[in-house]
Amino acid sequence: MFMADYLKDRLVSGQWIKNYLIVVGATIFVGVVWEFAEFIANQTLIEPFYRWFGVKAYFMGDLADTMYDLLMDIFGALVYLSLVTFSKHRNF
Repeated sequence: MFMADYLKDRLVSGQWIKNYLIVVGATIFVGVVWEFAEFIANQTLIEPFYRWFGVKAYFMGDLADTMYDLLMDIFGALVYLSLVTFSKHRNF
């Protein structure tokens, strides 16, 4: 919701390609930052979790999992934009 509110004033009416690129690009950026956070957590928190709680916790999957996550981020952004565009044309 924060991103939607932020982008609301920056999206230009009638320039749908620019708007799609902005929203999909922002979504990809957030997804990549999230994957880096998973990687850092995986590298730094496994041993402390095992020491403190006796649990082996893995925060990151393999490369296929990362690619699937990023693909779903892009797909979700495109579906959202398509629904927004459709609802604007239908005057809901």
